[in-house]
Amino acid sequence: MSVYRLLQFTDPHLFADRAGEMRGVRTLDTLMATISTAQQQHFPADAVLVSGDIAQDESRGAYRLFRECFASLGLPVFCLPGNHDAPAYMQELLTEDPFYYCGSITLGDWLIPMLNTNNPGDAGGMLEKDELDGLSRLLAASRDKNVLICMHHHPISSGSRWLDTVPLRNAAELWAIVEQYSNVRCMLWGHVHQAYESRQNGMLLLATPSTCRQFLPEVHYFALDEDSPPAYRWLDLHPDGTIVSAIKWCGTKETS
Repeated sequence: MSVYRLLQFTDPHLFADRAGEMRGVRTLDTLMATISTAQQQHFPADAVLVSGDIAQDESRGAYRLFRECFASLGLPVFCLPGNHDAPAYMQELLTEDPFYYCGSITLGDWLIPMLNTNNPGDAGGMLEKDELDGLSRLLAASRDKNVLICMHHHPISSGSRWLDTVPLRNAAELWAIVEQYSNVRCMLWGHVHQAYESRQNGMLLLATPSTCRQFLPEVHYFALDEDSPPAYRWLDLHPDGTIVSAIKWCGTKETS
């Protein structure tokens, strides 16, 4: 009866140029610092999840650089696309061991579907009918598993008016499926560049900050959070369906 540790990194916003910057930080440097902290603080782990916006410039070079960052960890690296990503390049470059694109993970008593919410031409997200139908079939066939659903876009209000102009646009269709299954323990996402945790009908809802810059929470206009450093999330998945998780802010103590 094993406990499985999953490490989530999200929104690294890499460029083909190793010196590429977004909003004043070199995103490769912040990603590498975050990975180093995870190796020191939360290894050994069983798998890595990277929940979208891997690339900022939608280039092949950004995904090659991403492979350099994660290939040596000795862990499977599960990737799903965000609104800044190029899914075609991800499928070309992130589908050979140890990298996996979308699909689902099984870790002991846990099933982890990784949903594709990329919606070309839109910073908001969308789950296509095939994606929703596939999830419905997967959940119907997996009632004996604890389920952790992962995606890029937020399926609930973020509390910030500007961020809620770019959510998962058909979240109601996702919820209509998910609420049929009491074994769905958690939904987990990135995109919002801030920490979030709540419960809805007993289900844990989690958002994770970026490995680069963060957005100021609970404001109605775009603003950077100048006080929050890069971060990642660790999750311990217990066989009874319990999840123990916290955010690790690089250079500071973690927060649950």
